[in-house]
Amino acid sequence: MPVPPGWEWLNDLPDEWEAPPELQSPTPYPEVNLAIQLLSCDFLGFEVRAQIGRFVSEEALYGMWFVAAVETAGWDMQKKAQLREVPMEQARIVYEAWEKLDSIGELDAPDEVLLQRRTAATAALTSTLQEAADLFTRMRAENWSSPAG
Repeated sequence: MPVPPGWEWLNDLPDEWEAPPELQSPTPYPEVNLAIQLLSCDFLGFEVRAQIGRFVSEEALYGMWFVAAVETAGWDMQKKAQLREVPMEQARIVYEAWEKLDSIGELDAPDEVLLQRRTAATAALTSTLQEAADLFTRMRAENWSSPAG
């Protein structure tokens, strides 16, 4: 669909990710439902659970910051749109890492191979959660604007 002149920056935004059905409940927030799904997994250890908690906390802090700053920061429409997409983009990235880990249980392979793959995928998920939480923190710091602008 063509965009109006001056709005070409819309073409540079990442495609909006539509959360899959399993992330659309029990809450209306896919990132929260993703955390619930992750925490419901019976084989994730303390380290990954700690990163899940940090992901949830940093995403919530990002949301609070965005809502408080969006009207007073003086951002243009492009900046607002880019910042608004950060939580869903990070949820997508974490979900993809989770899918890789979750799919290992469906493989037909020797136990030692499954363990190696699950260990690697768990480390990747932990790292992805940490990177997402770090990004939320960094985005708030780099885009901080006082109400005066």
